Amino acid sequence: MKAVLACATGMALFLGLCGCGSSASTEDVNPTPQATSYEQYDAMFADWASRYIECARKYGADARLLNGGSIDQPYAPGRPVKDGLDAACVEEVGESPLPPPLTDSFLAGLYELYVVEAKCLREHGYTISEPPSRKDWVENYGGNSWFPLVEILNNGGDAEKADGLCPQPDPREAEELGATLGGD
Repeated sequence: MKAVLACATGMALFLGLCGCGSSASTEDVNPTPQATSYEQYDAMFADWASRYIECARKYGADARLLNGGSIDQPYAPGRPVKDGLDAACVEEVGESPLPPPLTDSFLAGLYELYVVEAKCLREHGYTISEPPSRKDWVENYGGNSWFPLVEILNNGGDAEKADGLCPQPDPREAEELGATLGGD
């Protein structure tokens, strides 16, 4: 009964799910807030998570925030659920904030961190293909992009073990590095 809510962390990055969550429409009464930086996202998520957890506990859940940004036991048994969360609490505190939109500079930083991760994985005996150029990767970023851990999964390897040896890039670090590189 776990809900993974921090899309910008851990395994979510290599799957290209940075934009998870519902997107706000102009008709939404309470549009889902979206951060403009990962520093802002961290603060917004911490505030939202504490309010959500307090709400879920009010309804009998043993909700608690885990390292990595997921909420363990996000709803009590038998409660109405929406997207893996207690439906009444989502109504009360709103949707989880969205991470910042992807930018070329963020993707450039993320790419460089994936290159470092691939080198680490190779040093631990994993076979990882050579990456495309940063420019091509940024311009064509998507579900079929070069991701070192996806290669391990596709080859039948243990991605969780590999992630323990060579952790996924941190989005804040990608954002900071990307700001120094630009998007090309």
